[in-house]
Amino acid sequence: MTGRIAFQGELGAYSHQACQQSRPDMEAVPSTTFEDVVDKVARGEVDLGMLAVE
Repeated sequence: MTGRIAFQGELGAYSHQACQQSRPDMEAVPSTTFEDVVDKVARGEVDLGMLAVE
C-alpha cells in the first residue's frame, strides 16, 4: 500500500522509526499530538495513523 501514515512526534523519533519499519512503503507524516493524528485520519489527510501504546 502506498500512501501516508501519521504519527505523533518529530522525524527521527521512535514512532517515526516504527512507521518506517512497519510500513516502509508509506510516507510518514509527523504530528504534534495524538489528537492531531486521529484528526488527520478522520479528515482523510492520511491513510493510516500510528499511535504508541506503552
